[in-house]
Amino acid sequence: MTIAVSSIKEDDSISRIRELDSLRGIAALVVLVFHFSLLKPELLAFTKFGVTGVDLFFIISGFVITMSLDRIQYGYQFVINRFSRLYPTYWTSVIFTFTVIVINKYFFDFEPQVPLPIKDFLYNLTMFQSYFGVKDLDGPYWTMIIEMLFYLVMLYLFLTKSLKNAVAFLIPLILLGTILTEFHWFQPFSMAYFKNFPLAQSLPLFVSGILFYRLFTKDTNFVLNILLIIGCYFLQVLLFTKTGRANYYISHPEYKAVLAVYFLVFFLFVFGKLRFIVNRSTLFLGKISFALYLIHQYFSIYFLIPNLMKLGINYYIAAFLIALPACILVAAGITFLVEKPAGKWFKRIFYHFVETKIIKQR
Repeated sequence: MTIAVSSIKEDDSISRIRELDSLRGIAALVVLVFHFSLLKPELLAFTKFGVTGVDLFFIISGFVITMSLDRIQYGYQFVINRFSRLYPTYWTSVIFTFTVIVINKYFFDFEPQVPLPIKDFLYNLTMFQSYFGVKDLDGPYWTMIIEMLFYLVMLYLFLTKSLKNAVAFLIPLILLGTILTEFHWFQPFSMAYFKNFPLAQSLPLFVSGILFYRLFTKDTNFVLNILLIIGCYFLQVLLFTKTGRANYYISHPEYKAVLAVYFLVFFLFVFGKLRFIVNRSTLFLGKISFALYLIHQYFSIYFLIPNLMKLGINYYIAAFLIALPACILVAAGITFLVEKPAGKWFKRIFYHFVETKIIKQR
């Protein structure tokens, strides 16, 4: 069981880069505050930039997944580590949100004319619901299929021993996406491409994460990596007007500025200048960020805040003194009572099963 033990420790250490944990926590918090503000539109002038928090998540994913693949020997290790990290938390969050939907419908008379989305609930457990033509049970789930597609692409590159050429492989896909959005947006092929391959709308962000990892590990092509990162920035800016969801809330110039800040933050990180964001609060938010991101939207803006306001409670009290702590409490519960123990359990089971098969084949 040597491989299994080392793989588990290795995967845990990957997620423990303190600056990245803190960035995850900050990103989750700004997305949450943005969603809260949808119920108080006058706040959006200050909080609307939180809609881009997912962009920061995608850059982090590009970095972390590259590092994860760089530290393993076999593809099954990556699959087991990712599954064990994501699905226990995701399944618990889907069950939690569906339970809140049921309570909201039958006890608070929310959308009484709408049938209970049992089919949506079951398909959402796969994380691939969009390919079944089923809507996301909660708003944040739309990013999960993008993440999963990136994992699959990177796993393919790892298995074909092409990981070192990942950027060379992915840049043509980015260029295809930008050409389609700039010159052929209303063509059926363009629509089908982005619908069936939603990773295309954010691919420059993931690739920039790969490139930042190369800078972090002192890759020899320093100048080339810098130039490619700048290229990713401009290509993502081109994709903004036609893809993603941020363009419903912020202007193109605003997006350019916010994305530039995210890239600058990552430059500070890879050159060791971002330690000032690390503290107990940001690290704690980083630990619970995945669960917090998944459970906060319906729970807060469709259930807690509206029902509290119906009771006469002021919006600011309902949102920031009740809903925010409640979201953090639920996310912490899922993280420490489900994600951590269930993740370790799944890893032990899967590694034991796979390695037993390997031993038998020998």
